[in-house]
Amino acid sequence: MTEIGLLAAVRSRITREELLRFLTEAVALVGAMVAYWLIRGAVPERIAESFGRADSIIDLEQRLGIFVELRWQESITDSTILMEIANWVYVWGHLPVLIFAAVWIYVRNRERFRVYRNALLISAVIGLFFYGFFPVAPPRLMPEWGFVDTQALLNPENYAMQPGVFVNHYAAVPSFHVGWALLVGIALFDVDRSFLVRLFAVALPIVQFLTVVLTANHFIIDVVAGMLVVLVALGVAFMIDSSRFSTWRALRQRMQVDS
Repeated sequence: MTEIGLLAAVRSRITREELLRFLTEAVALVGAMVAYWLIRGAVPERIAESFGRADSIIDLEQRLGIFVELRWQESITDSTILMEIANWVYVWGHLPVLIFAAVWIYVRNRERFRVYRNALLISAVIGLFFYGFFPVAPPRLMPEWGFVDTQALLNPENYAMQPGVFVNHYAAVPSFHVGWALLVGIALFDVDRSFLVRLFAVALPIVQFLTVVLTANHFIIDVVAGMLVVLVALGVAFMIDSSRFSTWRALRQRMQVDS
């Protein structure tokens, strides 16, 4: 098939109604996420409380024997290249990947897209609760422990890219850099059977986990909290979808009986 013929075939399969449905879905989701970031950025920064809770997390991890973040970061701080790679993945492996994955999942399976979209929004609401009532400082703001803010050191322009109204420096728990990477991984593994996509789905949350620790943006406890929040949100989303399907099926059966 020629390139022109291929484009014609694609256009013939995309109706105006489908395009409108996609744009409506996209605008609604983007609007919801902008609202999330605005609320997150507007949360009052309770600095002393945030650092006190971060100290408590370090104490807990030390008692559990999992306080390895400083040692892990020290393994890359002698290499500018490794820090640059970690910084790049932290920035470009989050929101851009979410956007691309959302479109991909929508195209592959719209019913499943709604489930994962709902899980994203539910987790965002839970996250806002924690940011508002249990703020936590990230390790990058604790140089007294030996942590290095790799973004500020090598790529301060990454901070400059963030609109100030979206920024909350004390929203470390839960870590949605990892939590939403896990959600994307689960979704892609669910809707796409190709080897490369599934390999990416498995690798994404693992790479993001390493990245947030190596850049001193999150403690391991933050990561665990992010994954748990997402899994709870996903469970609720599937329950909602199951309930909706059961209600629709019961309504159809009733209409068939009445007819």
